[in-house]
Parts: sequence; C-alpha cells; structure tokens
Amino acid sequence: MNVPLVVAGALSILGAAIHGAAGEVLVVRKLSPGALPSTRFGGRGMTRTMIHVSWHMTTVGLLTVGVALLLAGFVLHGDAARDVALVAAAGSTGFAAVALALGGTAQPLQSAIRHPGPAVLTATAALAWLGAL
Repeated sequence: MNVPLVVAGALSILGAAIHGAAGEVLVVRKLSPGALPSTRFGGRGMTRTMIHVSWHMTTVGLLTVGVALLLAGFVLHGDAARDVALVAAAGSTGFAAVALALGGTAQPLQSAIRHPGPAVLTATAALAWLGAL
C-alpha cells in the first residue's frame, strides 16, 4: 500500500462528493437565469445549463482522479501503479493550478480562509506526486 496515494485519493473523492453535493445546493441551484448573460449558444437559461454541466464535469474529473489514485495506491503494482499515479498526479496538479490561479488572485488570504478548496487541491497534488515518485 502506498499511503500518500491513498490519502490523496481519499481527499480527491471527498472533494468530489462535497463539490457535487454542496455545489449543487449552495451554488448551482441559486443561479438565476435572469442574472446571467445570453451567449451565442443560447439565452440565459442555456448559460445556466452550461455552468451546471461544467460544474458536474469537474466533479466527475475529481472523482476519476481520486479513483485512479486509490487504484495506484491499493490495487495496482509496479509500472502500472506508477504510470496511473503519474497521470492522476498530473490531473491533481491541474486542478490545484486552476484553483490557485483563478480562485485566489483577488484576495488570496481571505479566499483561503473562506474556501479550503485550493489548499486541499494543493495538498492532494503534493501527496499524489510524493506517492508517484
């Protein structure tokens, strides 16, 4: 068993669960089509739909990376475990980079206190790389 990969996988799956469930209730359901802009893809309702779909695509991505990390940490062995762990670590790093670059630019300290996502994603990526390498 590779403990850093297992912990990173558990964090990613927990993050996916929170992102999917809490995000649906606290963010997506509160989006008012009347407050959103129209785009060339459709009206305001279509903008809400695209945000909704994108939100849950991210949830699926977090879940997929988490499962890959758990597989690499528990089930797979040798080169297969390392290869899957490297791909999952790269995915985790991408999530963390986007969250840090786009989520913490305005007020980094206040953002980190209000929303633990970037810190958890960064810890997940660090653990994933530790376990992969």
